[in-house]
Amino acid sequence: MALFQPLSTCSLPLIRRLSTIVDPPILSTAEVLRSLNIYSETAHPNEAQLDYAYNYFTSQSPRFLFGTSKFRELPESSSPEVTFLGRSNVGKSSLLNALFNRSNDGLAYVSKRPGRTRAMNAFGIGGASIGGQKRHVKPGMSLEMMATDEVTRKKGSEMRNFIGKGGLVVVDPPGYGHGSREEWGREVVKYLQMRKQLRRAFLLIDAEHGVKASDQHMLDILQEAGTPHQIILSKSDKLVYPTANPPEPEKLQQRIEKLHETTEKVREKVVPKGKRGNAVLNDIICCSSEKRLDKGKMIGMDEVRWAVLQAAGLQCDANGKRGKLEQIGEIDEAAIGEDGLISWEAMSIPR
Repeated sequence: MALFQPLSTCSLPLIRRLSTIVDPPILSTAEVLRSLNIYSETAHPNEAQLDYAYNYFTSQSPRFLFGTSKFRELPESSSPEVTFLGRSNVGKSSLLNALFNRSNDGLAYVSKRPGRTRAMNAFGIGGASIGGQKRHVKPGMSLEMMATDEVTRKKGSEMRNFIGKGGLVVVDPPGYGHGSREEWGREVVKYLQMRKQLRRAFLLIDAEHGVKASDQHMLDILQEAGTPHQIILSKSDKLVYPTANPPEPEKLQQRIEKLHETTEKVREKVVPKGKRGNAVLNDIICCSSEKRLDKGKMIGMDEVRWAVLQAAGLQCDANGKRGKLEQIGEIDEAAIGEDGLISWEAMSIPR
């Protein structure tokens, strides 16, 4: 199925509506911009699902869980994980802040200097109960050794943060390209290849510049590892909404055409015929972490939130209702304490 139908075969396409319909009702700018995201594999989320996704990410504050530059130091986890990848200064930190509805000085540090993020930082969100902390035995220490005295117990254990049942983990690794370091790349690749909790990697592509050589290299890594991944066109507002005020319908039509051409070029590089397997999801989301729609929401951010929930198996139905948590993943009940917190232990989650 083609991602975009030729205009001649479309039944009253969006662009024709913009150019020929002069009597009310006319599509609002918000309705037009929402149509930028193209779904060729999964169903387009409806308003109830988008509202659910928005509330999931904004009703609680994200919780910092861990940060490390070494794959072997990542704690075992019982929660599904997603990660966001991209070239340095592709707008990843801004997107993560927008994902959690935080200001640019709140969660992920936004910098004009490439290579600011130097570790894999993980943030927890959602869950049926509030997160907390518990003391865990460090690798190589036994419970018998821990029982000797208070000093040994403190040295042989560590405090770890937790999220509640039904939550997910968002991992923010260092960007690749200019300003990055080779050793960071090796550890991130290990994470992409071997992290069993990873449900999907979201690769950010700059809408203005398209797929660069470093992006193509990352795509090859994801494909060879069989890591599920999806493309997000960041900074899409630069093409369709570059000024402070919404463009007139005629100009918006031209800019939408340009964005569609860009999206098609990206799709052809990401999923060339006969050359890629099933790891890549053909749905491409166009978003912005700077321009807002009605109700103050960023362009495409609710669709990104929905894609994350789908990847983690935490989505709702068409009416905005989510199933019971035990239907989502096989949670080891022994890993759930009386307080409802899930410990960092192995858990079987469908991939």
